[in-house]
Amino acid sequence: MPYPPSVNNYYGRTRTGSVFIKKPGREFRATVQAALAPYNLQPLKGKLRVWIEVFLPDRRKRDIDNINKALLDALTAAGIWIDDDLVTDLRLVKAGIEKELGGYVVVHIAEICSEKEK
Repeated sequence: MPYPPSVNNYYGRTRTGSVFIKKPGREFRATVQAALAPYNLQPLKGKLRVWIEVFLPDRRKRDIDNINKALLDALTAAGIWIDDDLVTDLRLVKAGIEKELGGYVVVHIAEICSEKEK
């Protein structure tokens, strides 16, 4: 997936105080939906473990937790899962720097089986 926008640039507010998703967030969501649409995936419905490898776009100091909201919301909009509240184990790892591609993320998703289900 492309590098997500930071939560600092994800939301905006109108003059009346209503919250909306800014253009970079909407564009990111549309890109993720378009990338995953050809796979015709069925939404996951159980508890999930998500591990994200983050390849930064440059060497600037960054808090990688700022990309969670845009990424998880985009995966929800793309129909990967019913809702991102199913993610019960979330891990992010700074995996390197990828200047040429402007950064990107690799997302690994696994359903978590409870002892009762085994």
